[in-house]
Amino acid sequence: MVDKKYKSVLQGILLLAILAFAIWKIAFQSPGEPSLDCDWDDRKPVQELVYVDHARCRMGCRDIDQSLVEDVYLNGEVNCSKSSVKDGNRRYALERRDARGDKIRVIVEDDDGRHVIITVIRLDRDDKCSCS
Repeated sequence: MVDKKYKSVLQGILLLAILAFAIWKIAFQSPGEPSLDCDWDDRKPVQELVYVDHARCRMGCRDIDQSLVEDVYLNGEVNCSKSSVKDGNRRYALERRDARGDKIRVIVEDDDGRHVIITVIRLDRDDKCSCS
């Protein structure tokens, strides 16, 4: 008799937990936000890349040329923990080591099919950039 009561209580708790999780998912999931696919492989030809002024400034003060950015864009691995969705657009953090062994990160935004270079970072070195 005790076993049946115990089983019923556990089933009730499990049901409440599932219901609470479902409500939480519905309440806190942003409607219309695209999901982030960390296996992103929709890269465009480098001639189609768009560079914002901030990215160009960061490239200049961090000693990163356009050919290195293009190499990271084409061959870099997606760092999912540094990638995000902003204003409905997916932002991918692509990373790859350069010839000096420094890790380079390029943030690329997928803006309705256009790939926009947002910023470029040399992770293994400090810089004194003052780009806005």
